[in-house]
Amino acid sequence: MISFEPMRKFMKEKGITQYQLLKDGVLLPAHVTRLSYNHNFTLKFIDKLCRELDCQPGDLIEYVGDE
Repeated sequence: MISFEPMRKFMKEKGITQYQLLKDGVLLPAHVTRLSYNHNFTLKFIDKLCRELDCQPGDLIEYVGDE
């Protein structure tokens, strides 16, 4: 499974909130829900996040094996 936990840590370290990303039009309300539940996103969406947050995909996602 892909986890967005690194994104939460990255945003916290940079002082970026989900509200700011919503306000700036980077995220939609549905995206916030999908991120909370680690749902799938397209590479196009990951690309957009990397561009907006000036980071690499590994700063946002990690692979977590089935337990």
